[in-house]
Amino acid sequence: MVKRIFLIAFIFCLGSSFGQTKKVDPKTKGKGKGKTEATTTQTVVEEPELSPMEKLESELLPEWVLEPNSPKKVLLKDRKRKNDSLRLALRTKLKKEAMTFAVKTKYPKKPNEKIQLCINISAKDTNITYCVNDSICKDPEVAKVLYEKSVGDTTFMLVYVDAFTKSKSDPGLCNAGHETKLFFARWNTKDNKAIWKQKTISSCIKGVTNMTKEPVANWDKSSVLNLSYHKGSNFYDLKFDPEHPELGIQSPKDSEPK
Repeated sequence: MVKRIFLIAFIFCLGSSFGQTKKVDPKTKGKGKGKTEATTTQTVVEEPELSPMEKLESELLPEWVLEPNSPKKVLLKDRKRKNDSLRLALRTKLKKEAMTFAVKTKYPKKPNEKIQLCINISAKDTNITYCVNDSICKDPEVAKVLYEKSVGDTTFMLVYVDAFTKSKSDPGLCNAGHETKLFFARWNTKDNKAIWKQKTISSCIKGVTNMTKEPVANWDKSSVLNLSYHKGSNFYDLKFDPEHPELGIQSPKDSEPK
Protein backbone atom coordinates (compact mmCIF):
# COMPACT_ATOMS: atom_id res chain seq x y z
CA MET A 1 0.00 0.00 0.00
CA VAL A 2 2.78 2.37 0.92
CA LYS A 3 4.65 1.52 -2.28
CA ARG A 4 1.52 2.28 -4.34
CA ILE A 5 1.08 5.70 -2.69
CA PHE A 6 4.76 6.49 -3.23
CA LEU A 7 4.53 5.50 -6.92
CA ILE A 8 1.44 7.72 -7.49
CA ALA A 9 3.16 10.70 -5.84
CA PHE A 10 6.28 10.18 -7.96
CA ILE A 11 4.27 10.09 -11.21
CA PHE A 12 2.37 13.26 -10.20
CA CYS A 13 5.59 15.18 -9.49
CA LEU A 14 7.16 14.03 -12.75
CA GLY A 15 4.16 15.23 -14.77
CA SER A 16 4.19 18.61 -13.05
CA SER A 17 7.85 19.19 -13.94
CA PHE A 18 7.23 18.46 -17.62
CA GLY A 19 4.16 20.69 -17.67
CA GLN A 20 5.96 23.77 -16.38
CA THR A 21 6.68 26.51 -18.94
CA LYS A 22 10.28 27.63 -19.13
CA LYS A 23 10.64 31.38 -18.64
CA VAL A 24 12.88 33.15 -21.12
CA ASP A 25 14.77 36.28 -20.20
CA PRO A 26 13.94 38.91 -22.84
CA LYS A 27 17.52 40.16 -22.62
CA THR A 28 18.87 36.79 -23.72
CA LYS A 29 16.07 35.92 -26.09
CA GLY A 30 17.34 35.00 -29.52
CA LYS A 31 20.91 34.52 -28.28
CA GLY A 32 20.85 30.78 -28.45
CA LYS A 33 23.97 28.74 -28.82
CA GLY A 34 25.15 28.50 -32.39
CA LYS A 35 22.86 31.32 -33.60
CA THR A 36 24.47 33.64 -36.21
CA GLU A 37 23.28 37.20 -36.69
CA ALA A 38 23.22 38.42 -40.28
CA THR A 39 25.07 41.68 -40.96
CA THR A 40 24.66 43.86 -44.02
CA THR A 41 27.43 46.05 -45.44
CA GLN A 42 26.64 48.72 -47.98
CA THR A 43 29.26 49.65 -50.55
CA VAL A 44 29.02 53.10 -52.08
CA VAL A 45 30.36 53.19 -55.62
CA GLU A 46 31.44 56.66 -56.67
CA GLU A 47 30.74 57.50 -60.27
CA PRO A 48 33.69 59.09 -62.08
CA GLU A 49 33.28 62.78 -62.77
CA LEU A 50 32.56 63.44 -66.42
CA SER A 51 34.53 65.94 -68.44
CA PRO A 52 32.54 68.76 -70.09
CA MET A 53 32.71 66.97 -73.46
CA GLU A 54 31.65 63.64 -71.94
CA LYS A 55 28.76 65.35 -70.19
CA LEU A 56 27.64 66.94 -73.46
CA GLU A 57 27.83 63.61 -75.31
CA SER A 58 25.66 61.98 -72.66
CA GLU A 59 22.99 64.64 -73.19
CA LEU A 60 22.92 64.68 -77.01
CA LEU A 61 20.09 62.97 -78.88
CA PRO A 62 21.04 59.82 -80.88
CA GLU A 63 22.23 60.46 -84.43
CA TRP A 64 21.58 56.91 -85.64
CA VAL A 65 18.28 55.02 -85.52
CA LEU A 66 17.19 51.58 -86.67
CA GLU A 67 14.91 51.25 -89.66
CA PRO A 68 11.50 49.76 -88.87
CA ASN A 69 11.60 45.96 -89.10
CA SER A 70 15.25 46.07 -90.12
CA PRO A 71 18.66 45.89 -88.38
CA LYS A 72 19.97 48.62 -90.68
CA LYS A 73 20.98 51.94 -89.07
CA VAL A 74 20.02 55.27 -90.59
CA LEU A 75 21.88 58.53 -89.98
CA LEU A 76 19.72 61.51 -89.03
CA LYS A 77 21.63 64.23 -90.85
CA ASP A 78 19.80 67.21 -89.37
CA ARG A 79 20.31 65.91 -85.84
CA LYS A 80 23.99 65.22 -86.50
CA ARG A 81 24.51 68.75 -87.81
CA LYS A 82 22.90 70.15 -84.67
CA ASN A 83 25.00 67.91 -82.42
CA ASP A 84 28.19 68.84 -84.27
CA SER A 85 27.31 72.50 -83.83
CA LEU A 86 26.96 72.00 -80.07
CA ARG A 87 30.27 70.10 -79.94
CA LEU A 88 32.08 72.87 -81.81
CA ALA A 89 30.62 75.56 -79.56
CA LEU A 90 31.76 73.72 -76.43
CA ARG A 91 35.25 73.05 -77.84
CA THR A 92 35.60 76.74 -78.70
CA LYS A 93 34.48 77.75 -75.21
CA LEU A 94 36.84 75.29 -73.50
CA LYS A 95 39.75 76.42 -75.69
CA LYS A 96 39.08 80.05 -74.83
CA GLU A 97 38.93 79.25 -71.11
CA ALA A 98 42.14 77.21 -71.35
CA MET A 99 43.95 80.09 -73.03
CA THR A 100 42.75 82.66 -70.48
CA PHE A 101 44.85 83.54 -67.45
CA ALA A 102 42.97 82.73 -64.27
CA VAL A 103 43.61 82.21 -60.57
CA LYS A 104 40.82 80.48 -58.66
CA THR A 105 40.20 78.54 -55.50
CA LYS A 106 39.18 74.93 -56.05
CA TYR A 107 36.98 73.62 -53.27
CA PRO A 108 36.93 69.89 -52.45
CA LYS A 109 34.15 67.67 -53.74
CA LYS A 110 35.19 64.62 -51.70
CA PRO A 111 35.97 64.28 -47.96
CA ASN A 112 39.64 63.40 -48.51
CA GLU A 113 40.34 66.36 -50.82
CA LYS A 114 41.78 69.72 -49.74
CA ILE A 115 41.18 73.33 -50.73
CA GLN A 116 43.53 74.31 -53.56
CA LEU A 117 44.65 77.51 -55.23
CA CYS A 118 44.87 76.92 -58.99
CA ILE A 119 46.68 79.06 -61.56
CA ASN A 120 46.08 78.71 -65.30
CA ILE A 121 48.62 80.27 -67.67
CA SER A 122 48.91 80.12 -71.45
CA ALA A 123 51.54 80.73 -74.12
CA LYS A 124 52.26 79.61 -77.67
CA ASP A 125 48.79 78.14 -78.21
CA THR A 126 49.02 75.89 -75.16
CA ASN A 127 48.22 76.15 -71.48
CA ILE A 128 49.08 74.58 -68.14
CA THR A 129 47.33 74.63 -64.77
CA TYR A 130 49.13 74.51 -61.45
CA CYS A 131 47.27 73.71 -58.20
CA VAL A 132 48.66 73.87 -54.68
CA ASN A 133 46.97 73.07 -51.37
CA ASP A 134 46.07 76.44 -49.84
CA SER A 135 43.26 77.10 -47.37
CA ILE A 136 44.50 80.61 -46.48
CA CYS A 137 44.91 82.52 -49.75
CA LYS A 138 41.37 81.90 -51.00
CA ASP A 139 39.29 83.49 -53.75
CA PRO A 140 41.88 86.19 -54.56
CA GLU A 141 40.53 89.62 -55.46
CA VAL A 142 43.70 90.52 -57.42
CA ALA A 143 45.67 88.25 -59.76
CA LYS A 144 47.90 89.34 -62.62
CA VAL A 145 50.90 88.29 -64.67
CA LEU A 146 53.68 90.67 -63.62
CA TYR A 147 56.22 89.34 -66.08
CA GLU A 148 56.35 87.00 -69.08
CA LYS A 149 59.20 86.17 -71.42
CA SER A 150 59.83 83.27 -73.79
CA VAL A 151 63.32 82.02 -74.62
CA GLY A 152 63.20 79.14 -77.08
CA ASP A 153 60.84 76.50 -75.70
CA THR A 154 60.96 77.97 -72.19
CA THR A 155 58.54 80.59 -70.92
CA PHE A 156 59.22 82.46 -67.68
CA MET A 157 56.29 83.93 -65.76
CA LEU A 158 55.91 85.88 -62.55
CA VAL A 159 52.36 85.86 -61.14
CA TYR A 160 51.07 88.16 -58.40
CA VAL A 161 48.17 86.98 -56.21
CA ASP A 162 46.50 88.98 -53.44
CA ALA A 163 43.46 88.06 -51.36
CA PHE A 164 41.74 89.44 -48.31
CA THR A 165 42.18 87.05 -45.41
CA LYS A 166 39.33 84.54 -45.30
CA SER A 167 39.76 81.94 -42.58
CA LYS A 168 37.24 80.27 -40.29
CA SER A 169 40.01 79.64 -37.75
CA ASP A 170 40.78 83.37 -37.48
CA PRO A 171 38.84 84.92 -34.55
CA GLY A 172 38.25 88.20 -36.39
CA LEU A 173 41.82 89.45 -36.00
CA CYS A 174 42.50 89.52 -39.74
CA ASN A 175 39.26 90.98 -41.08
CA ALA A 176 41.22 93.59 -43.05
CA GLY A 177 44.33 91.44 -43.53
CA HIS A 178 45.91 90.32 -46.77
CA GLU A 179 47.40 87.10 -48.08
CA THR A 180 49.85 87.99 -50.86
CA LYS A 181 51.99 85.61 -52.88
CA LEU A 182 54.33 85.59 -55.85
CA PHE A 183 54.52 82.54 -58.11
CA PHE A 184 57.42 82.01 -60.50
CA ALA A 185 57.03 79.48 -63.32
CA ARG A 186 59.77 78.02 -65.52
CA TRP A 187 57.64 76.39 -68.20
CA ASN A 188 58.78 74.21 -71.09
CA THR A 189 55.92 74.74 -73.51
CA LYS A 190 57.13 71.98 -75.86
CA ASP A 191 56.94 69.26 -73.19
CA ASN A 192 54.24 71.18 -71.29
CA LYS A 193 56.06 70.75 -67.99
CA ALA A 194 56.69 73.53 -65.49
CA ILE A 195 58.65 74.11 -62.30
CA TRP A 196 56.89 76.43 -59.87
CA LYS A 197 58.22 78.40 -56.92
CA GLN A 198 56.11 80.48 -54.55
CA LYS A 199 56.92 83.16 -51.99
CA THR A 200 54.59 84.60 -49.37
CA ILE A 201 55.30 88.32 -48.95
CA SER A 202 52.26 89.14 -46.81
CA SER A 203 50.07 86.99 -44.58
CA CYS A 204 48.01 88.08 -41.61
CA ILE A 205 47.42 84.44 -40.64
CA LYS A 206 51.14 83.54 -40.76
CA GLY A 207 52.33 86.85 -39.35
CA VAL A 208 54.20 87.94 -42.50
CA THR A 209 54.27 91.73 -43.09
CA ASN A 210 55.06 93.24 -46.50
CA MET A 211 57.69 96.02 -46.19
CA THR A 212 58.19 96.65 -49.93
CA LYS A 213 58.41 100.38 -50.64
CA GLU A 214 56.38 100.42 -53.87
CA PRO A 215 53.18 98.44 -54.59
CA VAL A 216 54.25 95.16 -56.16
CA ALA A 217 51.28 95.15 -58.54
CA ASN A 218 52.50 98.47 -60.03
CA TRP A 219 55.99 97.22 -60.91
CA ASP A 220 57.23 98.65 -64.26
CA LYS A 221 58.56 95.23 -65.47
CA SER A 222 61.85 96.78 -66.62
CA SER A 223 63.77 97.55 -63.42
CA VAL A 224 64.79 94.99 -60.81
CA LEU A 225 61.85 94.13 -58.56
CA ASN A 226 62.99 94.43 -54.94
CA LEU A 227 60.83 92.94 -52.21
CA SER A 228 61.08 93.20 -48.43
CA TYR A 229 59.03 91.63 -45.65
CA HIS A 230 59.45 90.40 -42.12
CA LYS A 231 58.12 87.56 -40.02
CA GLY A 232 58.50 87.98 -36.29
CA SER A 233 61.97 89.41 -35.66
CA ASN A 234 63.38 88.21 -38.99
CA PHE A 235 63.64 90.43 -42.07
CA TYR A 236 63.90 89.11 -45.61
CA ASP A 237 64.82 90.60 -48.98
CA LEU A 238 63.99 89.19 -52.40
CA LYS A 239 64.60 90.36 -55.93
CA PHE A 240 63.61 89.49 -59.46
CA ASP A 241 65.74 90.64 -62.38
CA PRO A 242 63.77 90.88 -65.65
CA GLU A 243 67.05 90.78 -67.58
CA HIS A 244 67.81 87.35 -66.10
CA PRO A 245 64.49 85.59 -65.58
CA GLU A 246 66.21 82.21 -65.55
CA LEU A 247 67.45 83.05 -62.04
CA GLY A 248 63.90 83.25 -60.75
CA ILE A 249 63.08 84.94 -57.44
CA GLN A 250 66.43 85.37 -55.72
CA SER A 251 67.09 85.56 -52.00
CA PRO A 252 70.36 86.03 -50.10
CA LYS A 253 68.97 83.73 -47.43
CA ASP A 254 67.54 80.26 -47.57
CA SER A 255 65.44 80.50 -44.42
CA GLU A 256 62.66 82.80 -45.61
CA PRO A 257 59.09 81.52 -45.09
CA LYS A 258 57.38 79.83 -47.97
